[in-house]
Amino acid sequence: MSEYKALIFFDVDGTLLSSKSTLVEEVRSAIIKLKDNGYLPALCTGRSVFEVKNIMEKCHIKSIVSMNGQYLEYEGQIIQNNFIEKDICEQAVDYSLKRDDVVCFYNYKQICVSKDQYLSRHFYEHKGQPFPEVNLNFYEANPVNQLLILSHHTDDNYIKNMPNLELFITSDHTIDAVSKGNSKGQGIINFIEKSGLQGIPTYAFGDGYNDISMFKAVNYSVAMGNGKDEIKKMVDLVTDTNDNLGIVKSLTDFHFI
Repeated sequence: MSEYKALIFFDVDGTLLSSKSTLVEEVRSAIIKLKDNGYLPALCTGRSVFEVKNIMEKCHIKSIVSMNGQYLEYEGQIIQNNFIEKDICEQAVDYSLKRDDVVCFYNYKQICVSKDQYLSRHFYEHKGQPFPEVNLNFYEANPVNQLLILSHHTDDNYIKNMPNLELFITSDHTIDAVSKGNSKGQGIINFIEKSGLQGIPTYAFGDGYNDISMFKAVNYSVAMGNGKDEIKKMVDLVTDTNDNLGIVKSLTDFHFI
């Protein structure tokens, strides 16, 4: 379908999913109805596409801006797949090791972590995901779309020491790192251009700091009630929380479902 009524981009963690990282039935049904009504729902997430395939299948979603704009799919077809160069990965690993932090290597098929420690165990346990393979040298023989740094204390020193990467401090212990100049927002811009969907109204739902660029790239931005205060101040609308069906309520108010 080329004449969508609007393109709707959804962040995953803290937005589409509940605080328990579950997809509730009311949200799932709303996304399916949204698509049936002539809108294009797409995920826009820091996660890799294979991590959210189950969510996409349950919601009948076939389009995604993944890994903060590095990897794009439109209706099941890959339209962009950006990688981080090996030498840049090595710089990130070297600096992280000096701080006793963990580097997680992401591509569109798998995840590996630099080491097994409490930080990494706790992170993937909280996400409800299996613990990845440990391979410090993964980047030497495999493509890497995104680095996730699990830090004992995130700070601007990472940004200063990794000038060749675009960094997003997403929490007190997590940093997303992608190719310089890329972001969720740039991913949306590229998605629209590469899919030929220019001129269609765009909406985005999110809750975190790495959603700022996404909000700036669309016509209408919606922050979740559980989102960061700074995020709520910059959007067009603040809806209810992810645990109180904020997405469903806004889609209903917009008369999309």
